[in-house]
Amino acid sequence: MNDRRKFLKGVSGAAAGLAATAAVGAVQQGSTAKKGAKLTRAKLYGRAQLPEAMVETMDGKRLHLYADLIRGKAVVLNYMAIDNEARFPITAKLVEIAKKLGPRFGKDVQFISITSDAVRDTPARLRAFARKMGVPDHGWQFVRVLSEEEGAVLAMRLYRHHRKPDPHTRLDAMHYGNEPVGLWGLFPSSIAADDAVLRIRSILPGGRSDGEMRRAGPRKLDEAGLPFNHRVG
Repeated sequence: MNDRRKFLKGVSGAAAGLAATAAVGAVQQGSTAKKGAKLTRAKLYGRAQLPEAMVETMDGKRLHLYADLIRGKAVVLNYMAIDNEARFPITAKLVEIAKKLGPRFGKDVQFISITSDAVRDTPARLRAFARKMGVPDHGWQFVRVLSEEEGAVLAMRLYRHHRKPDPHTRLDAMHYGNEPVGLWGLFPSSIAADDAVLRIRSILPGGRSDGEMRRAGPRKLDEAGLPFNHRVG
């Protein structure tokens, strides 16, 4: 399970090509940054294999993205920019997901939204945006990366791939993971909120089960189950 569950080898599977073109600001930030920005294994930390970056939160605090906000936690991680929300309403979708997570949101899983527009999206503007969107007052941080080079390395880690981007592809993506375990996944912002909640809950700590083990597999014809994947657990 080791390497297969390490965070995105470039970005997981077929989603790589979509995610790279998708995170509009993230790709721009990574492609226009200083030429000296490089992604090396020496810069990756923990089971998540994430680079470190100094960030400023919407409350004006300066924190380390990995050490202070991700390490030891289950998180949902996404890029956004206030001026892009009209075209890519990713924050609205996350608000819906947070509500459906119920008491587990803010307790078992934290949300981290990274603006790709660090110049315009100041802490004050991010705070006002969060209030406008109805973002819960706990369990969710909006941050901006303070170093252009660190921002480029982070964008490369989350959205790097080895294919030529399709200029017609426009799909934003969110990462979710349990950092202590090293289990990560990705889903598009177009996902139904209920389906996103199922995926997020699958990586959260749960109670011990002493019952009979069950294995998911193709559902038998006419058997009840989840329609979106034809599998039962």
